[in-house]
Amino acid sequence: MKTRVVVLEQQCLTLAQKAEMWSVYKGFYNYSERHFMERIPQSTHFSLYLHGGKIVGFTGLRIDKTQVNERRQLLIYLGQTVVARQYRGQSLLPATCLLLAMKYWKELLTSEVWCWYDALSYKAYLACAKCATDYYPTRCAETPSHVRELRDFVGETRYGDAYCARTGTVAKETNYLNDASVNIFEEDLHDPDVAFFAQANPRHSDGHGLLVLAPLNRRNVFKLAVRYLNRSLNGRKTPGKPGKTSGRPAHYSLQSQT
Repeated sequence: MKTRVVVLEQQCLTLAQKAEMWSVYKGFYNYSERHFMERIPQSTHFSLYLHGGKIVGFTGLRIDKTQVNERRQLLIYLGQTVVARQYRGQSLLPATCLLLAMKYWKELLTSEVWCWYDALSYKAYLACAKCATDYYPTRCAETPSHVRELRDFVGETRYGDAYCARTGTVAKETNYLNDASVNIFEEDLHDPDVAFFAQANPRHSDGHGLLVLAPLNRRNVFKLAVRYLNRSLNGRKTPGKPGKTSGRPAHYSLQSQT
């Protein structure tokens, strides 16, 4: 049985679904239930990861149409992402992005479309570094000026004084992560992308975040599609067993509510 990815408008979530989401979320983040519930309306949509009808993870989405650099922009914020450990390894976040590309195909033709998020850990950063061709910041190239302007617009609009334009990082009052698997050890730094994240966000251990942006352009959509197909053909492990992750990708469809 594969994990399904379904995108819903935030106001379509039921009380039961919110309770299921909290039951997954509380194991990985230092938030109170009240604070978690208060944050839900900040998202316009949620991508739910369902296995056997049960929520095993989710990503909060905020979809905004705006104009930056005299260009029309569709900005898709990916936040609050959490997946129960035994259901990781199914490319759930990339599947979400691919679903959104299909959902907003008209905007892809008429606007610039960017996914962005606040990477609190190296694993969050690797979601782009390992799954996208074009993303920023990257160890492979300098961030272009128009991308820096877009990043600063997002940072200043969303985080205000907590955002540092010089570094592209966001200061947090506390470390909200409660997941030891995101700690960076010496052996992790052998991965050049992890080493880059640690350098770009030196206060990650204090909970500070690094703004990451990736365009939903042809190159990235193609890579996401290839990744999904490869996982479909090569998946072997069975999801849902403790201590194991699935090599199979998620099943997603346009059964989303808008």
